[in-house]
Amino acid sequence: MSLRPLTPLHPLVRFRHHAHQTPWIDRRSFSGVRSRLSQRIALAVFTSIVAIEAVILVPSVFRHERELLTQLSDQSTASVMGVLAALDAAADEPGAEPLGPEQFLARLSPLQTLPFIAGGTLYYRTGTKAGQAVGSFGSLPRLTYEELDSHAQGTQLYRRQRRYDSAWVISATDDYLIIICHDTTGTRQAVIAFIGRIAVLVLIISAVVTLATMITLRPLLIAPVLALRNDLRQAASAALREQTPLFSSLVHRRDDELGEVIQAFEQMYTHITGAIAQRRRAEVRLRESESRFRVLVEQAAESIFVLAQDGRVLDMNQFALHHLHYSAEDISDLSIFEIDPDLTPEMYQDYWQKLQVDNSLTIETNYRPSRGPLYPVEVRSSLINKGGQQQLLCLVRDIRDRKKAQAAQARLAEIGQLAAMIVHEVRNPLATIYMALSGFQRLKLPRSGQLRLELALEEADRLKRLLNEILAYSRENRLKGERIELNGLCKELFQSLQQLPTVCDRQVRLMICPENVVVEGDRDKLKQVFINLVTNACEAIDIGESVTWTIRSIASINPANDQNFQKQKLQRHDLSNSDLPALGTQVSGSQVQGIQIEVRNGGEPIPADVLPKLTQPFVSTKESGNGLGLAITKRIVEAHGGHLAIASNAVEGTRVTVTLPQVS
Repeated sequence: MSLRPLTPLHPLVRFRHHAHQTPWIDRRSFSGVRSRLSQRIALAVFTSIVAIEAVILVPSVFRHERELLTQLSDQSTASVMGVLAALDAAADEPGAEPLGPEQFLARLSPLQTLPFIAGGTLYYRTGTKAGQAVGSFGSLPRLTYEELDSHAQGTQLYRRQRRYDSAWVISATDDYLIIICHDTTGTRQAVIAFIGRIAVLVLIISAVVTLATMITLRPLLIAPVLALRNDLRQAASAALREQTPLFSSLVHRRDDELGEVIQAFEQMYTHITGAIAQRRRAEVRLRESESRFRVLVEQAAESIFVLAQDGRVLDMNQFALHHLHYSAEDISDLSIFEIDPDLTPEMYQDYWQKLQVDNSLTIETNYRPSRGPLYPVEVRSSLINKGGQQQLLCLVRDIRDRKKAQAAQARLAEIGQLAAMIVHEVRNPLATIYMALSGFQRLKLPRSGQLRLELALEEADRLKRLLNEILAYSRENRLKGERIELNGLCKELFQSLQQLPTVCDRQVRLMICPENVVVEGDRDKLKQVFINLVTNACEAIDIGESVTWTIRSIASINPANDQNFQKQKLQRHDLSNSDLPALGTQVSGSQVQGIQIEVRNGGEPIPADVLPKLTQPFVSTKESGNGLGLAITKRIVEAHGGHLAIASNAVEGTRVTVTLPQVS
C-alpha cells in the first residue's frame, strides 16, 4: 500500500490556490516546502522515523511469525493426537491385535492430506533400534533424529523451502518419535500481509510527522533563514550605497541560536558599513591629499623627481620639466643618468643601499638639460613606498645663485681681509702724521696757517675714528660672557655720558626697571651699544631737548593687550623682522621673558626710505657720520642673542629698542 497523492480538496492545495487572492499571504509562504534545507530536514526526519520504526517493529514481525508457526505446530499436533486417539480406541476393542510400526506409520500417512502438513518421518525412540527411521510419508522433513539435540524445542524453520519441521514424542507408547514437515506457504503469506500492514502504518506515521515537522519548521527555521538569505543578498548593495534598509530578518527578535546568527549578521553589517564609510572617507581624504600634494608638487619652486631602482624616471613635476627643457611625453624614455652625467649606475646603487640605512641623503652634482649648459644642483633623496615597491623621491634645488653668493661672499671676505690689512697699514703712517701735526700746534703760525692746521687735525682725527670703526666692523665679535645687572651698568654709564660735550647740553632721563634685570654678555660691548645709542639720540636733537633712556622687563607686558605696543608696532621698522626677543628668550603663554632698553628722542623723523637701511654699513643720517655706528651696534646686539628695532614718526619721534634675553 502506498500513500495517496494530494487531491485538489487537500487544505494545503486550497491554501496555495487561493494565496494570490489573500493580500496578507506572502507567495513565499510555501518556500519552506520548496527549500532544499526543508527537504533535507524532512528526508532526514522521515528516514529516521522509518529506521526507528523498523528497529522497533522487526522483532514484532519475527514474533508474529513465531506465533503463526506455533499455531501451525499446534494444529498438526492436534491432528496427530486425533489419529492417536482413534488408534487407542481401536486397540481397546476386544480381540484387537497390537499394531506394528508399519501399521502405525500407515495410519499416520493420511495426515499429509491436510493443507498445512507436507509429510513426516517416524523414528524408533527406544530399544536397540532407537534413532532408526520406521518410514516416511509425503515430503521428507530436513530435520533428522540426530539433529534434534542441536535445535531448540525440536523445531527448525526453512524459509527458503517454505518448510517448518517439528518433532513430537508419541505419548501413547513413548516408543516412537515423529517429525512433521509443515508447509509454511500460508504462514508466509500471513507474515507478508502483517509486514504490509506494519509498513503502511509506519509510512503513515512518518508522513504525518514529516509533514508536521515541515509545517513547524517553516515559521521557526525556514522562513527566518530565507529572510536572512534575502537580507544577505541586498546587504552588499545597500552597504555600498551606505544605506541601512529595514531587514526582514531583524523585525522579530529571537532568543535562540538563529537569533544569535541574525544578531551577528546585524553586527557584521554595522561593522562593514562603518568600515566602508570610513574607507570611503579615507579614500576621499587620500584623493584630496593626493590632489593637494600634486598641486603642491606642480606649483613647487623646486624640481621633484620620482625614480625607480634601475634609475628610470617615473615622474617629475612641471618645474623640473621646464628647467630641463623636457615634455611630459619624454619621461617614459628618460633615465637619471641622462640628466646627471656625473652619476654612474654603480654610484646610484650605492646611494640606494645607503638610503636603506639612512633616512635621507644630500649630494651636490650637476644636471644637464636637453639644451643648454650644465648647472649645479643640490639633491636631497629619500625612499618612499608606493604600491609595495620602493621608489626614490628626489628634491632638486638649483644652487647657481647660491654658488654665486658663496663666491661673492668669499670675494667679500677677501675684500674685508684686504680692508683690514689696508687699515692696519694706514694707521701707522696716519699716527705719524697726526703726531707731526700736533707738534705744529706748539709753533707760532699765522692765522691762516693755524686754521689750516686745525682743519688738518680734525680730518686726521675723523680718519682715525673711521679706520678704527672699519677695523671693529671687520673683526669677529668675541664676547666675554659674564652676568651683568643692567640697572647698575646703565647708572654707571649715565654718569660718564654726562661729561660728553654732545650729551651735557641735552636732558637725558634714565628710567631703570623696578626689579633687578640680569643678562649674560660682554660688559664693554654693551657699554659701546648704549653709548652709541645715547650719543646718536643726542646728536639728532637740538640743545635743551630731552632723550629718554628706559629699561623695562617685558615679562609683565602682554603684547596682545598693550595698546601702546600695538600702535608702536605699526609705526616702527623692525630690523630683525620679529616682535619677539632673539633666540634664547623664553616665552610663557602670551608673556615674553626678556629685557627691553629703549632710547627715544623727539627730533625730526627719519625718512621712510632711509629707515630700513640704517644698520647697513656707510648709511647715516648725519652729515659727518660714516654709517658704521649702528651697523656695529646691531652686530653686537645680535651676538648677545637679541635684536634691534628702530621706529620713527613725526608724533613720537625716533625710538630705538634693544631686546636682550633675561637670565634668572
